[in-house]
Parts: sequence; structure tokens; C-alpha cells
Amino acid sequence: MTAWDDVRELIDKSDADGVAALVVTLDDAARRQVAKELPGHLKEIRLYLDSWRGAGEHAEALRAAGAGTIATATSVASWLTRRGLVGAGETVDDTPRLLGLAGVRPHAWQAELATRLAGRLRGGDPNYGLTAALISRTGIEPPTGDGFVVGWVSAVLGGRQVSGTLATDPLADALLPRIFHAQGVGEVLQWEYDPADGRTWLGGLRALAADGRVDRDMLLEGCVGRFLRGGTALQLRFFVRLHQALAPSPAEVAPRARDYLRLLPSAPGTVAELALGHLRALPTAPPAVTPGVAPGVTPGDFAEALDALMYRPEKKLVRAGLSWLDRSVRLGPEYAEAAAAALAAAFGHDSSDVQERAVRLAVKHAAHLDAAPLRDAAAALPADLRALLGVSQRPARDESLAGNDGSAEGDEPVPLIAPALPPAESPPPVTTVTELAAEFTRLANDPFSELGWLGTERLMAGLVELTHRDPAAVRKALAPLPARRWGWWGEDDNPLSWLWRTMQAITSPWTPPSVPRLPDPSRASVPFLLIMRRMAELVTAARAGDLPPVLLATPTSDSGHVDPAELLARLERLEEAGREPLNVDLHQALLRIPRRVDAEVAARAARLTGPAGRLVARWMAGDLPADPVVTVRYRYTADTDRWFDEGRPPEYYRDPCASTFVAASPTGLDLIDPLCRDPERDVRHRGGCMNWWAGVMPSHREVVAAHLLPLFDWEWRERSPGLPVLHDLARADGPLGPAFAAILVFHLNDEDPAGRTAALDVLLALAATGDLPASDVGDQLGHLVGNGMVTLSRVVPSLAEAERAGAGAQVWRIVAAALPRVLPADGERPAGGLADLIALGVRTAPPGGTTHVPGLAAIAARGGSSRMAREAARLVRLLPP
Repeated sequence: MTAWDDVRELIDKSDADGVAALVVTLDDAARRQVAKELPGHLKEIRLYLDSWRGAGEHAEALRAAGAGTIATATSVASWLTRRGLVGAGETVDDTPRLLGLAGVRPHAWQAELATRLAGRLRGGDPNYGLTAALISRTGIEPPTGDGFVVGWVSAVLGGRQVSGTLATDPLADALLPRIFHAQGVGEVLQWEYDPADGRTWLGGLRALAADGRVDRDMLLEGCVGRFLRGGTALQLRFFVRLHQALAPSPAEVAPRARDYLRLLPSAPGTVAELALGHLRALPTAPPAVTPGVAPGVTPGDFAEALDALMYRPEKKLVRAGLSWLDRSVRLGPEYAEAAAAALAAAFGHDSSDVQERAVRLAVKHAAHLDAAPLRDAAAALPADLRALLGVSQRPARDESLAGNDGSAEGDEPVPLIAPALPPAESPPPVTTVTELAAEFTRLANDPFSELGWLGTERLMAGLVELTHRDPAAVRKALAPLPARRWGWWGEDDNPLSWLWRTMQAITSPWTPPSVPRLPDPSRASVPFLLIMRRMAELVTAARAGDLPPVLLATPTSDSGHVDPAELLARLERLEEAGREPLNVDLHQALLRIPRRVDAEVAARAARLTGPAGRLVARWMAGDLPADPVVTVRYRYTADTDRWFDEGRPPEYYRDPCASTFVAASPTGLDLIDPLCRDPERDVRHRGGCMNWWAGVMPSHREVVAAHLLPLFDWEWRERSPGLPVLHDLARADGPLGPAFAAILVFHLNDEDPAGRTAALDVLLALAATGDLPASDVGDQLGHLVGNGMVTLSRVVPSLAEAERAGAGAQVWRIVAAALPRVLPADGERPAGGLADLIALGVRTAPPGGTTHVPGLAAIAARGGSSRMAREAARLVRLLPP
């Protein structure tokens, strides 16, 4: 057996002490052999144990083998810090063993190993103990890298008394100032909270500073410097608590006042709150000039602080700034000027509490404030606060802070600029056999090809027209393709699979075909059935050699519509050829006719003589029943299926979902009338090709939404139709109602902020065109919040953003429709975010409006200090009795 065989056997037994004892007896050649084999054996062990687990219980034996046989200190450091030997779940505590193995090496080699290890350490690295011991043994300068400092902090924390350990630790003088710079220290010490506990760093540093054994000024300077370098609230939590434990006096704060000011605009809330507290404790007016005494907060500092605070999102900080303003505004003209600018900024704050507080301060101190900036900023205030602001006049001039009508001058509505929705891919038509062959070849080579519904329509049209024009060329170009295209999940449910069958029927008409199977009508959604019937119709026609010259229903726009003039041209072409269109294709074409048809085109259609032409002419002339009416109800499952609107649900229930009902007059067309009936509510039914549905009925998008809504899973979002469906509905035409409104609310409630932003873009786009069913959105929002299916606190920020984007009138209609359904009854806990919704109503309600909100006055009459009651009282004052 070789030396490696003996070492490997001990490693496989996890005998680290045996490995250490053996490797010190090996000669140079044997050590080189072992060192050469170690990386491969580590890889084998990790593969056996699953790579994410590392070397497991073999880690210490492998570390000992490397430390005793690898030649250079650099390579040993690399081995000991190698992935799989530290981290990934290994718990290693082998410092004495490795220290013994290193002890047989030269002094300079050990010093280099200490230096190399220190440079590779990360927070919580088990190699810290070995590194610290080697530094102590060799006497080298303590390294100050982040990993070593974090390791030192953790090691000191492991002692019984931090203050006692630090007082005698030879590394303390070099490393203590570094704790304010090293990344990772804050995370290690984040859970410390008791400055009286000497076992913690917090208590230890406080005690040492009180005894004079640690420079107090160094600790304060270190905390403030750490705040200025930035970080998350979690990373800075320990340093905030240390600063609080040190409780600096005004004399210690004053020299650092500029640093505290720099923290106010963007530091985490806890840091900004700490800085503000110390600044407010300083004298606001500059004291008399005294040699050696630092000045307090100057008027310029005061203005800078208020400017930073008024734009903070935390209401607590803004209110603290306003309180400071209230105390200081009368100190002089410079302070009053800063106060006016700050109050003007506060008028535009998102919080109605902040706005109201700012207005009351403006009224209180009107005699000391310049009215101009306040009057200009008052446009951002709700009507009731503008009215309150208008009663305050400056004695120096007969001029109120607002216009004579109680509203801010220049109170023009914000213009609504609609965001652009993501464009649908509109590929050009396939016009040559070469293009056709290239598309089908791509489908054959890529098992995950996804053309999209417009791309599939384009390929269908190209296949039909080119086959009619030159069937021999099409057969020759497509013949090399495989007889069957594998890789489509659920082949009978995939339109691409049916398109492939059509191609095969054209190129190999003598091949016995497989029998197509349409989805079971009892378990399939009607729009999906229409799509699949059209595909099956195409396969049947191809097998019979009876494809028409052209398909009628191929869209000419990304909404799914067919241009009426182009549709007539296609019909005329069929009549000239003496052909009738395919039946399902004809009905699909009818559904894609735009709602508005030019009179000249409609007159031209009236001259068509065939049955299909007469049907299209009647459709273009608008000789149709009224638009279907959609209603929505919500149900859940307890012991049986129940409706939410029939009584309060039990505490535990499952499967909340929507059911839609469609009321429509029949058209007499067997393929179209089923689309205008109540969608199947059996949860087993399929919703295949949902991203095609808006293109099935692009002129009746609310009916499409009625078919889609029952497929939304309110508990598992990933099982629901995605945002592209919402975009397709927005691009389509026709009135919108409760079904679309519920889908929009679903996406406004998305856990992903990006999803909520995309839904907000749809809301704004529809608001800009006048198509947003705002009252329906509010009504559905109220239902869904009341049913526990939507979180109000997620939806309201998006509505507030819509109001800022210029859709205030539409947002008010949403709020007014939602409030009656979400206001709590006596003794009922209000929904989270309700106060914000009412406040949004205060900002958007039109002065002198006529909308009445049932139940709002009762909430306002409760009184009390709750924000919900205060906002309700404000809104009641704006609305008619």
C-alpha cells in the first residue's frame, strides 16, 4: 500500500487525529503524493454526499491531510478555505490539531500562512482561531481585513465577559477601531440590546468607555462614521444602540452637527431619528460667541434639516420635524423663511396626517410666514385643507394664504399621460414558400417553440394561401420534415400540434392519419373549444384536399381584429373562386369584425350574394343583439360550496373563487351563442390557450374576461392567467365591466411590485381613453377585500400613484364604490389600509360633489383618535349630507 492509500483510509473513516499523526511521519515524496490526490478525493466525497453538503464528517480529516502535506503556505491557506471544507453545513473545530501540524514548519512559513489565511477569512469562518493563534505565535502585525475583524468580534463575544476580555486582549488596540469599518460586524452583533449586560459588546464597550479604558470619543466618531458610510437598518442596528448607550452630551454632539445633518435625508429611519434627536437637543439660536465652545444649530442648518425631513417617507420623522418647526419658527426671519419652505413641502406629502398638521401650523403661525410659497403649494392639498388654509390672513397684508374661493391658486388638474402598454408581437405575413419552410423547420428543431397566437395565425394563413397557389412547391419544401413533431405538451390540446398535422396532411396525403381528438366539451372552456375546432377544421380540409384559397379570420391588427375592407376582399376572392369559407373560420371572422365599420365598406358588403357574404354584411351593418351583460359573484368551499354574499363565511374555508354570469340575446349562430352563456363553473374544466382568448372576441372583451375570471386562483397566483392576458384585454375593444375589473384588482394585488406596476399602467391607459370601468373596479375591490381575497394595503398605493399621475377623477369613483363594502360594522376590525383608502378619497373627492358614501358618516361619528375616524370625518365634510 502507498502512503496515499493509508491516508485515504483514515480520511474515509473520518479519523482526523490519525491523519495528523500519520502525515508528520511521511517523507517529502509521500507528502507530495498525498497532496496531489487530495483534490480529487474531496470531489469524490462531495459527489457521494451531494455537492451542497460539502465534505461532511470527513472535513476535519481532509483539512489535517492538506495542512500536513501541501508544500506552500499559500496553497495550504487555499485548501483550508476551500469550498466544501468550510461552510455548507460543516462544523469544524480543529485549531489545536492544525496548529500542531503547522508547528513543524519554519517560522517564516507559519507567518505567511497566518497572513494568507487572514486575507481569505469571511465572517464566521472557522479558520479564525488558527489564524489568531498563528499571529500570536509568530508576532506579526495583526491584519485588519474584514474577515479577521469579524472573526475577532465573534471570538471576543464567546468569552464570559466582553469588557474583561477586551481589557487584556493584545489585538484590541489594533482591531477595535476597525469594527466600525469591517463589513459583517453589524450582522454579528445585531441582536445585542442590553447595555447593562457586560457579557455583550454593547455592555462591554459602554463599561470600558465609562472607566476611561476605551476612548469614548473614538467610539462616538466610529458610530457616526459608520452611519455616514451607509448600510441597512439591520447592519447599523448595533451601532445605533451603542451610540444610544454612550448618550453623548450636547457638547459632544455640537462638533459633529454637520455629520448628523448629513444623515437626515437618506439614512435608515432609526439612524435619522437618532440624528434628529441630538440636533434638536442643541441650542437652535446660535449662542453668544465663546472661545472653545462649538455653535449650536444655525438658521442654515435648521433649513437644511427641515428640507431633508419633509421628504422622508416615515411619518414619525416628518412629524418630529414639524414639531421642531413649531418650536423654532418665531426665533427670527431666517427661521420663519425656512419654516415656510418646509410647510410648503409638507403640503405635498403622501400622508394626509402630515398635510393636516402642516396646514394647522401654517394657520397657527400665519403672522410670521410668507404666504407666497404656501399659496403656490396649496394645490397639492385636498379641498377641505385648502379651505382651512384660506381662513388665515397675514396682518401685514389683507391677503389670505389661499385664493378668495378657498382653493389654491393655479389648482389645475394634473394632465393624465397614459403609459404605453407592451406591444403585441405582430409578425409580417408569410408570403413565400421559403419563409414557410423556414418557420416549420424552426418548429421541428426547437421543442420549446412558442409562436404566440398571432404568429400561429400568420403561419396558418401562409400555409393555406401558398398551398392553394402552388401545392407542388409547398409539398417539396416541407417533405423533409419529420412525420410527427414531438415535444408539445398535451398534443391534442396544443394548436401547434394541429397545425403540424395540417402540414403533414398537405405533404403526405397518402399517409393514414391519426384521428384528431377535440377536448371534451363538458370539461373545456368555450373559447378554447372554438380555437381547437377551427384548428381541427383546417386539418380535415387539408386531408380532403379542400383547403380554401384564403382564411377569413386572420387578424390584421395586434388586437385580433380583421380590417372590414380586407375581410370583404377575402370574401370576394372566395366568391370569384366559387368557394364557401370554412364554417368555423367564418364564425371566427365575424367575432373579429370591429365595432365601428365605415359606411362605404358596409354598403359594399351588402352587394355580396353568397350566404357567407350576406351574414358578414348583416354583422357589419350592426344588425346584432345588444352587448351581453356580465355579473360576478364569489363563492368558497366549507362543507359545501357557498356564496360570500349569502352570509359571513366560517373562520376556516378554502378555494375562494369567482363565478361569472352572462346574459345575452341569442344570435342564432351555434358557434357564437355558447360564448355568450354562463361560463362553466366546474373547477375541472380546462382553460387552454388563455393568451388567445382576447383575440377570439376582440370586440367583446368583457365577455372574454367573464370566461377568464373563474380560472383565476386567488390562493396560488402562479396557477392563474398572467399579465399578458390583462394587456390583451386592454388592447381589445368593447365595454368593460365587473369581470375585467376583478381581473385588474387581482393584478393590483400582486405580491410582486413589478406586477402591480404593470397593472397600474393598464389602469392609467384605460383611464386616458375613457374605457376604465372605475365604479366596477371599486365595487369589485370592495367585494374582494370583504371576502378576504385581496389585501387593501397592496392596492391602495397603486391607486394613490394613479391619482398622482392625473387619474384623480377615476380614482375617486373607485374609492367611492369600494368604501361602502369595506367600512367596518360596529365591533368589527377594519381592514388594513382602510385609513389610507379614505385619505385617498379626501385627496380625490371633487369639491361640491354629489356622491354619497353609505356608512361613512357613522364611522366619522365614532370620534376617537384613530386615523380611520379622522379621515372619515374629513371626507364627510367634503360630501353632501
